[in-house]
Amino acid sequence: MKTIELFELLKRNPSKHAFTIVEYPGRRDVYIGRDAQGRPSLFARTSELLTEPPLRTGEVSLRIGQVYEVAPLGESVRRERFHSLSCETSDESEVATFLLMMEALLASHSKEQLTEQTIVSFFRSMKKLFSISPDRDLQAERQGLWGELFMMSRVHGFSFWASSWHNETTRAFDFTSGSKHVEVKSAIGGQRIHHFAHRQLYELEGEQTVIASLLLRVDPSGLSLRELIDAARKSFLGSEHYFKLEQAVRLAGMRSDDSGPAYDPSQAENSLAWFRAVDAPHFRMAEPPGVSQTHYRADLSLAPQVSIPELDTWLQSWAVLTLEESREAIPTIH
Repeated sequence: MKTIELFELLKRNPSKHAFTIVEYPGRRDVYIGRDAQGRPSLFARTSELLTEPPLRTGEVSLRIGQVYEVAPLGESVRRERFHSLSCETSDESEVATFLLMMEALLASHSKEQLTEQTIVSFFRSMKKLFSISPDRDLQAERQGLWGELFMMSRVHGFSFWASSWHNETTRAFDFTSGSKHVEVKSAIGGQRIHHFAHRQLYELEGEQTVIASLLLRVDPSGLSLRELIDAARKSFLGSEHYFKLEQAVRLAGMRSDDSGPAYDPSQAENSLAWFRAVDAPHFRMAEPPGVSQTHYRADLSLAPQVSIPELDTWLQSWAVLTLEESREAIPTIH
């Protein structure tokens, strides 16, 4: 990626200055920088005299309208005013995340200037991202993410699902478009017995929930979670949904070069089956007062499968809803 390549270029050409910078290709007034400690930064030149107090966490900092002494690669030192985002840690995995997110920011605003508002909003998103810790049950989290990414890659592609994936207001479900939901479940072995929250099977009035069920077989030479993450990153890059992917990566503890679990892709694809939540075994009543967070195991082999023609028709209406929601959304990274 361009940010990583530019940062590597700066590493190969170290200087004694506080910041060495190189202009981002195709972008006037935008630079990738490297400080004396070897940490990356993003600089956006500005003529605005307005300054704000710097904001900083243990991983990232923001400075608005500050004057810096910078050394452009191969040029003399000069003083200029910039908005800047800086990585405050030397941890290699966090540096890699920072560079990936800089690439996402620049790709999603490729035809726009990096304004103060854009950079401040992005800093808040970065702050939230860096605050995410790996889930306690990494095995389950990684298997779940593998299933979600695999389904997306095999059914209409990542772009089809991106805007409906992991929406914060409807986090009970993997995918939501309007009043429709898709929940991806996976199990190792030959039984379609999955764990559900009661809310995932109990539909409210007007809702429709469909379950994508995968049966997995561990295969060290199969398709790894790392490969699925890399494929998803290529598809999500440049969209406002990139943060959702990186949040999922951090929850699954996949920031390092760990390949993660690998499963037989043919087995997974051949086993993929769809079910209506209303047909799955479940308690057919709302949780009574005083009862919450009910979870149980449901055997989907006792429920009828949704046929492919039915699924296609249902997903066509899903695509229409998703397109309408995308038109209403503000095209920015949240």
